[in-house]
This record gives sequence, C-alpha cells and structure tokens, in this order.
Amino acid sequence: MSALRKFAIAPLGMALALALTPMAEAAVQPLDQIVAVVNKDAIMQSDLDRRVTQVRQQMAGRNIPMPSDEVLRRQVLDRMITEQIELQMAQKANLTVDDEQLNRALRDVAAQNDMSLEQFADTLEREGMSIADVREQVRREMLISQVQQHNVASQVRISDREVDQYLDNAGSGANVQYHLAHILVAVPQSPTPEQVEAARHKAEALRQQIVTEHADFQQVAAGQSNGGEAFEGGDLGWRPRAELPTIFADVVPGMTVGEVSEPIRSPSGFHLVKLVEKRGDTQQMIEQVKARHILVSPNPNRSDEQAKQLATQLHDRIASGEDFATLAQQYSDDKGSALNGGELGWVNPGESVPAFEQALSSLSKGELSQPVHSRFGWHVIQLEDRRQRDVTASNQRDQIRRTLFQRKANEELEAWLQQIRAEAYIDNRLEDDSASANNGGQG
Repeated sequence: MSALRKFAIAPLGMALALALTPMAEAAVQPLDQIVAVVNKDAIMQSDLDRRVTQVRQQMAGRNIPMPSDEVLRRQVLDRMITEQIELQMAQKANLTVDDEQLNRALRDVAAQNDMSLEQFADTLEREGMSIADVREQVRREMLISQVQQHNVASQVRISDREVDQYLDNAGSGANVQYHLAHILVAVPQSPTPEQVEAARHKAEALRQQIVTEHADFQQVAAGQSNGGEAFEGGDLGWRPRAELPTIFADVVPGMTVGEVSEPIRSPSGFHLVKLVEKRGDTQQMIEQVKARHILVSPNPNRSDEQAKQLATQLHDRIASGEDFATLAQQYSDDKGSALNGGELGWVNPGESVPAFEQALSSLSKGELSQPVHSRFGWHVIQLEDRRQRDVTASNQRDQIRRTLFQRKANEELEAWLQQIRAEAYIDNRLEDDSASANNGGQG
C-alpha cells in the first residue's frame, strides 16, 4: 500500500510556479503528477504506480486474469481514495499502531507463509519489495481496521432471538456452505433514477459477457467490480448460509454450481453473484475428557523446584490412598477448581494448555499423572472419564452467531463506506473532466 504525501498550500504553489518558469523547467526534473485529491491530501502518480505493481503481483500469484492497464489503474485508485478517507479518520481520532503491535502482526504474516520474520524479509527483497514497505502497508491496514471496528463493528449486536429465528428458518440447511464470487456495480448515495438505470444496465451487460460470451468472471470482477474483493477476482470464499448477505440469502440456495445470478439490487448498487461450489453439513463429534487436578504454583516464598517437590509429595499421598478432593481443597492454587475438589468437569479439545492436554491424552481412566509442568506451575492430574460428544448443535449456534455478526457488519460497512465517500471532497483526475473535481461523488 503506497504512502500518500500531504501538501500544504504554500509548497504546492511554489512547485507550480517553478514549473512555469522556462529556466527552472530546464533545470529540474518533471514534477510527480497528482492523480487525485482526497479532502486536503494528494495521491501521487508514483504512489499509484507502486500500488498497481503490487496488485498485479498479487493477482498473478493467484492466477487471476488481468484487466487492461487503464481499467486496473482506475480500480486501484478508487480503492486508494477510500482508504485515504479512512486513514484521515484514524488520524483525526488519534488512533495509532505501536511497534510491538506491528511486529507481532508481521510475525503472524510471516508464520502464515511458513517463514520466520528474517526469511520473510529476505523473500520480499528477492521479489523487489522491502520489509519497510510491507511494515507501512500493514500499519495502514491495521489503522483502517481500527477505524472500521470503531465505526461499524462495535455497533453490531446479535441476540439469542436472532440465532433462534435463523435456525427456525434454515431448518436442516443451516450447515450448508457456499463458495461464492461477487461483482458489485455501485451507485452513489441518494442516486438519481438515471444513475440507477445506468448501473442496472451495466450489471446486465456484465452478466451477458459472462454467461453468453463466456468472459472470465474473475477478470470481469477485477476490472469492473466496485466490491472490496475485486482484486481477488470477486472471491468471497466459503460462507455458511447464515453468513450470506441478506440480499443473497433467498437467491443462492436455489442456484446451481457455476450459475451467475441476475442483477440483485441493494442500497449500494447491483450485485452479480456466482455459486462456485457447494458442500453439505456434517456431524461434528469430539472426544471430551472429565478430569480433576491440583495446581502448585511458584510464588515469592516458593521456588519452581519447591513447587515441583510439593506436587510430587501430593501425588505420592494420593497414590497411597489419601483423598484427592481433600488435598485439592487444601493445597491447590487453582482457586476456581479447588473449592470443588479440583474438578474441571468435561473439557473439550483445545481448552487446556498444551502440556496439560498432552498429559491427559496419555492417561487411562482413573490414572493419576506424575507432576506436569505448564506456565501456571505444576499439576497433578487425574483422568476420570472420556466420552464422544456430538457438538453439532452447540457449534452450530456459535457459528451462526459469528456469521450473523459478519453478515450484519459487512452490510453496515458497505453503507458506511458509501457514506464517508459521499461526505468527502474527491478530485479523481483519472476520471473524465465531467466527473472530476466533484464534491461528494463516487470519485
């Protein structure tokens, strides 16, 4: 993501004056051209060039067909304009990303690519990018995420009633998942009838290209979609039925794989959705374990070695016949379970720290572990029982809650992005003269 230079009125005026002086014109390099103005910030030609290069590399890595250079540049600049508005909002709200957050995010990106941070930096350098550029890109994306979280996601609530209503309506299809691709032809906020009709006509023409003329959906999306996933070929990924945007919910379940919908109207514009793949629901079984433990933690008066010794003594006393629950109540530093004699109840996979879970996996029913070390201290663990549990229903409710939240947040985000663009001054100099220097247009 490119850096955007900010210009005060005086420096910009001086630069223009020099450019108009014949002697100075021969002595200086040509000025970097402004391609857009967003409120008081300028987006430069060099910024756009760098961003277009990055997008081309990303699309090539995903084997997404490229639109023409002119179309791609317009698409990229449109995205940069929206991002710049959000970054201005972050600055106004005094939002920041500190070095620790940024380094942690970069390590996560490197780990997702199965690399250390050093290996990731070396790979970037070989591909003509610097770790400094990527740090700046990640920093900007984190700021934008904070702005969206504050203005959109934090306002979204999903009630138990909404989950219940969804389950009542979805029935047996609640766990069906759909792999979708999407094209949005946007309309301005409060569009005129002519603008709505123009957008509808464009959406119908794009569908005709894809269905009748066999144009590649990804390439059309990359070149024509106003959706946030345009440079991914319009790919929305896999979505459970609950996560389908509301406007798609009645259309997608009736589509066949490979089908492209008729234009679907929303406040943001007209949508074309393609059903790429579909998969059904499956039963979800897990093994739960019932266990109890005594935790002995180091403290200012007890070293780690002394904690281990006490845990070993407690293990031996239990093995000799003393009551586990009584010793847990007396000695365990896990106060939450100590009151219940060390009982943890039924534990799902992944709910315990790795060392604890690994110890449980090796125990037989009724068996007592040797002292087990974790970051909390030393544990004496007893496995009481194992069982297979169908968690389809509970997992389904959790998934539905998450995906209903995501659906609502996505819809609110789309409307909010449209609103902030409408309220901004945007001079998009790649657009036709008749569309440039607009105040509050689509830019």
